Amino acid sequence: MLPHLDRLLAFAVRRTNVRADAEDAVQEACGRAWLGLDELRDPTRVRAWLYRILRSVLSETEERSTRRRQLVSITRLEEAHDDLVSSDSDMVFEEVAARLTGDEVRAALEQLPDDFATVVELHDIDGFKYHEIAEIVGVPIGTVMSRISRGRRLLAGAVLSSRAAVREAGASQDSRNTRRGNWGTTGGGMK
Repeated sequence: MLPHLDRLLAFAVRRTNVRADAEDAVQEACGRAWLGLDELRDPTRVRAWLYRILRSVLSETEERSTRRRQLVSITRLEEAHDDLVSSDSDMVFEEVAARLTGDEVRAALEQLPDDFATVVELHDIDGFKYHEIAEIVGVPIGTVMSRISRGRRLLAGAVLSSRAAVREAGASQDSRNTRRGNWGTTGGGMK
């Protein structure tokens, strides 16, 4: 288990908002793994087995605390993705992804429904293969492939939506500053 602790913690941190919660989840998962070590059928697949236990712990913790994330409309995210794909610009997803910061990716993943965010994260960030993700998540491999595809589209839409909101906020601030500046040059008062 020890060689996998750092990656398990990184996964848990990305799935929770508080590092202490992530550490608690990893500790709980390790305890369960230790107690259930005799249930491990194939020792070469211990990593996927540990992730599956951790994912169960994280799911149970979320249900117990009844914290529900506010989900962004899937339709809106898909529309943002469609705008990216249909635009005349030469932006390629890999180029956009290469410019993303870890914070942007985390924020975008938090906007996605958990079913999509989890498989995208396991595949694209943690490097699991489709069959391993199917085992971790407990769904057929075809469902994993479908969720990864749709999850990537939603992730791209979330990034674009977030960046558009930042641009709009900046433009609004610039507009307010410009108006204030004009009032200052004209005296701003009545004659």
